[in-house]
Order: sequence, then C-alpha cells, then structure tokens
Amino acid sequence: MKKWYNKLFLNDIRRAIDDYNMIKKDEKIIVGLSGGKDSILLIFALNLLSKYSHKSFEVIGVHLDCGFDMNIEPLKRFCQEKDIRLYIEETNIIDYLNFEGDKNPCYLCGRLRRGALGRIAKKLGVQKIALGHHMDDVVETFFMNMIYTGKLGTFHPKIYEPKKDIFSIRPLVYVKEENIKKVVEILKLPVITSRCPKDGCTSRQEMKLLISTLEKNYPDIKEKIITSLSNIDMKNIWRQRRDCW
Repeated sequence: MKKWYNKLFLNDIRRAIDDYNMIKKDEKIIVGLSGGKDSILLIFALNLLSKYSHKSFEVIGVHLDCGFDMNIEPLKRFCQEKDIRLYIEETNIIDYLNFEGDKNPCYLCGRLRRGALGRIAKKLGVQKIALGHHMDDVVETFFMNMIYTGKLGTFHPKIYEPKKDIFSIRPLVYVKEENIKKVVEILKLPVITSRCPKDGCTSRQEMKLLISTLEKNYPDIKEKIITSLSNIDMKNIWRQRRDCW
C-alpha cells in the first residue's frame, strides 16, 4: 500500500469507520457502483482496507442499470482485476423520471436507487450498504436544507432502517471531493461519464458555487461544518415552537 494513500483518503475513511462503528469483522458490504468517481474510489478503498485491516470484511459491487445506456465494461474489468464480486441488475427507474418538467427528478431517482439496493442486499443476505457521499456532499446538503426548506440538518454517516433491517454507511464523509478527484486521476480508476440529462444542472451545483465563494474567505469552512454537526450547543438551539413551555 502506498504511503500517500493515507494522507489523501485512507486515514479519513478509517476515522469515519471508527467514529461511527460502520464496519464489523467478517461482514459483507454492498457498494453502490454508479460508475462515477466517488463510488469507484469507495470500492477501491474498502477493498484495500478489507485486505489490510484486522476486520477482514467482504466487499461486493452492485451496479444498477437505470436505462441510461452506459458502457460499464471498464467497471467489469476493474472488479475482475481487483477480485471484487460485481452484481449487475437491470431496472426501469428511468421510466419513473420526468426530465422535462420544472421539478428536479434527482430526489426520486436517489430514492428508487436506494430502494433497489436494499432489495438486492436482502437477496444477497447483506445488511450494510456503503454509499459514496463525501464531505462536500454533506456540506452541500446542509446548505440545501437550510436555504430551500428552512431545515437545519444533513444526512447521517450511518443510519439504520428498521423496516428493512439494513444499515446505510457513508465512509467518505471526511474525504474532500478534490482529494477524490486527485486519487482517481493519479490511479486512473475507471470513471463512466454520466448520461443523465440533469447532470450538472441541479440545485446542488448552485450550492457548490456558494461554498466555493465562502471558501475564499473561510478556507476551512467545510471542516468546520463537519465538526459542528457532532458538536451541537443544545442550550442555544431553538426549541420547536410546540415544545416551548
């Protein structure tokens, strides 16, 4: 294992796994492989950790064919070279999405894909699904919730869904997107260009621009927001109006 791996991504992934007890010894973990840079780095990193950590878990790649006619041969070759089991499932998710209206289909698409991953996990007897959300995603979602819905919050690093008896884990939450891009480029990991017509045209892109502007004056704003999410001053958070005495 190369030493620079630790500095750019592995140390942050280990820390997230340890902080939130994401993975236990001898578990099977499904990684949703979309073909993008985040999921390919995630499965690369988890596959490394499965071989070099004391936990010795198994990583299974799952690619959902959502109907966008993507060439996934590079993914197949990568998984074969790394001796990673790859499960491919065709879906009709694209039939449920409306790309013409004003309403953004990304939320519905995400829910449908997570539902499909949950069904596959059950079929394969796996209880944990690893998703490729990174530090920038956490911060962007925080701002999106605040600006668009007036809600303070973002997604959790680890969440349990009791109805499905499945955990979703996000080992990349401490890893910056810029580091992911660097590693993927250096290692020449296979990335498949998205053919989704809404790619790059979402409210999340607006948040990227906003955060980029803030970073000019506050370079560590992302790290500070990540820290604040687990360092809440409960005395100074407003009570829900219905809970006031």
